[in-house]
Amino acid sequence: MTKQITPHDFRAMRMKLGLSQQKMAELLGYNTRSMICRLESGSREITPRMTLTMNLLMEKHDDKLEQRT
Repeated sequence: MTKQITPHDFRAMRMKLGLSQQKMAELLGYNTRSMICRLESGSREITPRMTLTMNLLMEKHDDKLEQRT
């Protein structure tokens, strides 16, 4: 089972991916960045599905970095 990520972790992961709140919103299926703002501020719960999606995005990002070296 994957450990739930915190709002701070969520923001750090988004920043590491180099994505704006708007681009992250689009990747997660939202129309505006307001949901990402709520997730990062802790006013909205980060669901297990979002945690899984973020972890998969990070794995893909890390794989691309490894291929460059």
